[in-house]
Amino acid sequence: MIPAHLAVDAGRVTWTSRPPVVLRRTGTARVHLVQVGGGPLGGDELGLEVVVGPGQHLELRSAAATVVQPGREPGAAATFVVTASVADGGSLVWRPEPTVVIDGAAWDVRLRLDLAADAAATVVEQVVLGRAGQDGGRVASTLDVRVGGRPLLVTTTHLDGADPALTGPGGTAGARSVGTVLRAGPDVAGDDATGGGSDVLWARSPLAGPGSLLTALGTPRAVSGVLDGALGALSAQRCSGDRGTRAS
Repeated sequence: MIPAHLAVDAGRVTWTSRPPVVLRRTGTARVHLVQVGGGPLGGDELGLEVVVGPGQHLELRSAAATVVQPGREPGAAATFVVTASVADGGSLVWRPEPTVVIDGAAWDVRLRLDLAADAAATVVEQVVLGRAGQDGGRVASTLDVRVGGRPLLVTTTHLDGADPALTGPGGTAGARSVGTVLRAGPDVAGDDATGGGSDVLWARSPLAGPGSLLTALGTPRAVSGVLDGALGALSAQRCSGDRGTRAS
């Protein structure tokens, strides 16, 4: 596996990538991931390295939902390993579109985020178990976040639409979608969730560091609404008084 590489420093964005994951710059400090050739398929090994320099800002998104499908080898997982580092005064927003894991597929995603003591990050992820009418495949999602070299959050979430235990009352309780918003950095404050409704449950947990983690589960559309509301609240806070010098 040769990972794609993306860096922003001194106002310049540079990258190298090749199919099936291609990077496209879509703004001064915004880059989109573009899936080329379908997939990911079971057995695929994908990787991405991200470096945000001092005082720089980067928003990383995806052009469309990622649909994980089975490969030739039954049960083989598609893997995606992302490592990101953010220097002092820098910030990163990681906001891909939802990942749909269809029946018979397996998805193993690992995100390692290293923040300097005065850096900030917002990480938004959403998984959907299956297409409409499906149970969905297996997911192992690991999030490893460190601030100033010290662990802020290290967690792995396991989902399996065909496992009665993981879809029961002690798991997703039948919900098809799970989403999270992690915020880390010195400007984390206040409640960052809006909306909801009867078809979604969400909870926000403060973390030491500082940081916060919001988790939502429910229908895919309702979970997306909660995540969008959290990002809207964050944008409003930044507009009221951004900190540092960032590329725009």
